[in-house]
Amino acid sequence: MSTKADQLHSWYTDWMPAIGVDAVKAVFKVKAAGGNRDIVVQPIIQTAKVRTNDPDAPSLLGATALTGAGEASPNTIDISNATAGKQFVRFGMAYKAASTGGEAMADVSLQVCLKVYGKLVATKTLQLVAPDTSNYYTPITDWLPSMMVSKAKAALVVTQATGNFKVSLAYQKAATSVESPGSWSALGSLYGSGEDNTSDQTLSYGNPSEAWVRLGIRYTMDGEGTNGQGVVTASVGVRI
Repeated sequence: MSTKADQLHSWYTDWMPAIGVDAVKAVFKVKAAGGNRDIVVQPIIQTAKVRTNDPDAPSLLGATALTGAGEASPNTIDISNATAGKQFVRFGMAYKAASTGGEAMADVSLQVCLKVYGKLVATKTLQLVAPDTSNYYTPITDWLPSMMVSKAKAALVVTQATGNFKVSLAYQKAATSVESPGSWSALGSLYGSGEDNTSDQTLSYGNPSEAWVRLGIRYTMDGEGTNGQGVVTASVGVRI
């Protein structure tokens, strides 16, 4: 890569689910540094709340930067605050010349190792109709072992909504058999037309805990109106 004094960036990983991604350790190397000025490089992180084509601004990852040729492996960095309430994350390198007056050039590599405590489990698009102000539920995920699901997160997109139609994340448990489940429970706040991320929501189990759980959508007219509807896309992830 080559650059002048303005800071630029280049992405070294693809977008990946941010569910349960709490920490990262990076190794980066600068070889064949040259040009009129030293190059300065530093790892960066970028997140997306719902869609990768509408991401947040990139930010520097940690405080370690390299000027000129060299190698670095900073301590493990806690990124849980950055990934909270986000559905996707990716990593790259920021780079610029150390001073004005010419180009800086180098070969730069990046390796990242992540601590991941969750995964994306389902994405569905549904057209839902709420006949009245009662709460209605529909599943999004398959049945999952409850010991693998302590928290859940969803990116929600609601379009073509009419009236006071709103949705939230929800969950249903089964003690020993999925053919005999318990009632549904709401999880987190209601959302109307638009898009948002629920952030991590904690599930509650009995003692002894139920063996199975699945995630879904609660939909309602939220206090007024009848026969509201909307198209809901839900991307659901779970945290161990």
